[in-house]
Amino acid sequence: MFFRGAISIATLESICIREVTAERPRIPPINMSEEQPSVRGAHRKRVLCVVPPTGKYVREDRCQTPIAKLKTISLRPPIDLMYAAGSYRAAGADTRLRDYAAEELTWDDFERDVLEFQPEELLLSITTLSLEADVSAAERARAAVPNIRIGAIGAHFNTLDRDSLVRYHALDFVIRNEYESACFELGEGKPLDEILGLTWREPSGEIVRNAPRPFEDDLDRFAFPARDLIRNDLYTRPDTGMPQTTIVTNRGCPFHCIYCLANQVAGTKNRYRSVAQVIDEIQQCILQFGIRDFLFRSELFTQNKRWVTELCEAIIARRLDIRWACNSRVDTLSPALLRTMRRAGCWIVAFGVESGDQATLDRVQKRAKVEDAFAAVRMTRDAGIKTSAYLLVGLPWDTHETLVQQITFAKALDPDFLEIFYPYPFPGTPLHTLAITEGLIADGEIPQHAYSEPAMRTRHLSIDQLRNFRVHALRRFYLRPRVIARTLAQTRSPREMWNYVRAGVHQLTASQAES
Repeated sequence: MFFRGAISIATLESICIREVTAERPRIPPINMSEEQPSVRGAHRKRVLCVVPPTGKYVREDRCQTPIAKLKTISLRPPIDLMYAAGSYRAAGADTRLRDYAAEELTWDDFERDVLEFQPEELLLSITTLSLEADVSAAERARAAVPNIRIGAIGAHFNTLDRDSLVRYHALDFVIRNEYESACFELGEGKPLDEILGLTWREPSGEIVRNAPRPFEDDLDRFAFPARDLIRNDLYTRPDTGMPQTTIVTNRGCPFHCIYCLANQVAGTKNRYRSVAQVIDEIQQCILQFGIRDFLFRSELFTQNKRWVTELCEAIIARRLDIRWACNSRVDTLSPALLRTMRRAGCWIVAFGVESGDQATLDRVQKRAKVEDAFAAVRMTRDAGIKTSAYLLVGLPWDTHETLVQQITFAKALDPDFLEIFYPYPFPGTPLHTLAITEGLIADGEIPQHAYSEPAMRTRHLSIDQLRNFRVHALRRFYLRPRVIARTLAQTRSPREMWNYVRAGVHQLTASQAES
């Protein structure tokens, strides 16, 4: 099924859409780091934050993907929705959060919860891929509680906010860009027309697009994500199976890769939280939830070497005894920084390498060199940290020959882990514009597959021709004797050994089934 972003002229003429563009003063900073006490006798708005039972996805704005066929990525907590819930609660709202997909619950469970809690406001976490299915949660909630106000978050609404409200009448509002301040203001009952970054529906049906909200420079003002409202045991490290949570350390990226949502969802300025507040959140996870494994999520973790060093030194000084993963560009590391990261508990660094062809790196505006990837993997391994490399296949200009070259490059690079993704033409990215211009997808089409399956053809290869390449390439990489021997030699427990053996068997059988 295709979602048509372009609305016909006749449809637009029948719908009144108003855009509020006047500049409004920015709201003053609000201390949202702690839950705000409710006023005695005052009504507390009931808010339900939901991941619908529509499948297991990584539901982060920059990373939206089903995890079923991914080899190095496990299910992550819905961190954006957890931040939203924390902000509602900081404003005094009676807030609940449920990840129906992670708990493997059903629509019946969802409808029962809505009827029991009788929320006044429902906030849905929505990905572009699962949009149609996710929105059905709004329709079901409306049938159960007719007067409920229903909103949604997700990168999809940064560009297709008004189109979505036109198409999906069960939605009352969507939030663009960062959610925390808008959710705080919704929780305290601020009028909708005063909330920056909100696109909403008047009772008359008129759709209003409020002025955008600037990205927040002081990330410390946001409430901690509401980890106490989820089952933390459902989100685990892919190799050990131990509970792992996500900590957002910084937001924003100054680079402009054509396929990436980072600039759109987090801006081009890399904004870091204070080291002290990150340490406070780590300690909360240890003491309150017993979690010692972390994914430090950011668009670019290692850009500011001084900040990373200060964080690592604080972890070491506090003797926190944690293990953590992060991402990096291939050109933002040094041996000294990596050694400090290793001492602080970093066990793996993920690199968005993308390609072993310099012309391709230039075309996707990566602003990196192929030789930097080899240097980064070597430096990281020398520091005693594992490496994971992400490669892209199925770019508009790819041919069979360029795909084969990616396998050769991956084997030469030889990271500890390899993940191969098909690029997704997210609305608002240059890749989306290019894909439409070249007829690789239809104008308004929202492909239903991503990352582990091709979302679009290339100029030279059909989707069917692309489909089996990924699993073939992963098999060629992982089933080499040296990789098997190295992986098993590095295991530290029978449980970890079993996870690797199980992953290898799955890789072999999946490859045979899909070849």
